[in-house]
Amino acid sequence: MTQPGTYRRWMPLILAAYIVAVAAAFLFFNARLTVEWVAIVLFGAALLSGRAVLFIRDWGVFFVVLVAWQLVSPVATIFHFPWHVQPMITADRALFFGHVPAVWLQAHLYQPGRIEPWDILSAVMYMLHFLAPLVAGFALWLSDRAVFRQYAITFVLVAVAGFATYILYPAVPPWMAGEKLLSLHGQYLFAQNAQDLQQLRAAGIAHPWQYIQSHGHVYLPGARNIFNAIMSNWYNPYNGEIFPFFKVLHMHYDQVGAMPSEHAAYPMLFFLFLRRQFGRTGYIALVYIALITFAIVYLGQHYVVDALVGFAYAGLGYLLVTRLYPALRDRITARPAAEAIETRELETAAR
Repeated sequence: MTQPGTYRRWMPLILAAYIVAVAAAFLFFNARLTVEWVAIVLFGAALLSGRAVLFIRDWGVFFVVLVAWQLVSPVATIFHFPWHVQPMITADRALFFGHVPAVWLQAHLYQPGRIEPWDILSAVMYMLHFLAPLVAGFALWLSDRAVFRQYAITFVLVAVAGFATYILYPAVPPWMAGEKLLSLHGQYLFAQNAQDLQQLRAAGIAHPWQYIQSHGHVYLPGARNIFNAIMSNWYNPYNGEIFPFFKVLHMHYDQVGAMPSEHAAYPMLFFLFLRRQFGRTGYIALVYIALITFAIVYLGQHYVVDALVGFAYAGLGYLLVTRLYPALRDRITARPAAEAIETRELETAAR
């Protein structure tokens, strides 16, 4: 019979094996590890660790906020701020001596109709968008609940800041800039979007697809949506439908929410917290950051400048929550204490 002490010693490996096995199953069946699924997975890990009730208490509000944020994220699409295409292309070319890394990587690595090892790596990294930062949060929670609370607050703060940026600065990703785009009232229509075709039909254009092809403009020739191409050649036909009769939530994403890249922001955020909590061990997260940056650029989902801005959002959020807010709080609380001491000293001197 396994002794409690032995079980506790093996607990990190048990939890790691459990999470890796569940993640592998989801990835194999091409199912999205969205927030609600990650919540279920981590609750299972909390059960294994004997902290299920504590998990609900500490994580409940955090997950409610994250799911609510996911549900309202399509709200960004109802605003009509001008879309931005050229600034990110110009920025990447300035950073890489006239080349756009997304186009360069695809030209040198992508083989249409084949799945190469780097395709699998990139797709897996891309699909770990929510699992990786929340598993990092779980590790922080197991180590220090106070640090986890700071992490959760910073995570939400960075997410909200990113959401606000998506509204104010809609940014077209590389793969879309590689399509024929038709400018219309500061936004762009493209032939692969059924709603865009319907909009043109409503405007009296009989053949909208041909109209976009003849009147549209390709801003980034050579850029493709490799993620979709990889998924269409994945290892099974399920295409995300592990449980066809059980779908927790239906998520829709803003296609022009590329700046900043949250795929880059969240890994930078958990690196900063893991380094703070676990010292040198936390630097392992830098490998993840390098891989996810390669993945999002190679897949045509983000420019490098999107990732750099995401890193900046994470760094600013971290400094605000872990440095500036505590310093301001201490200053505010220290002032009444100093005044009370001064008052007592004056009273003592008066006697």
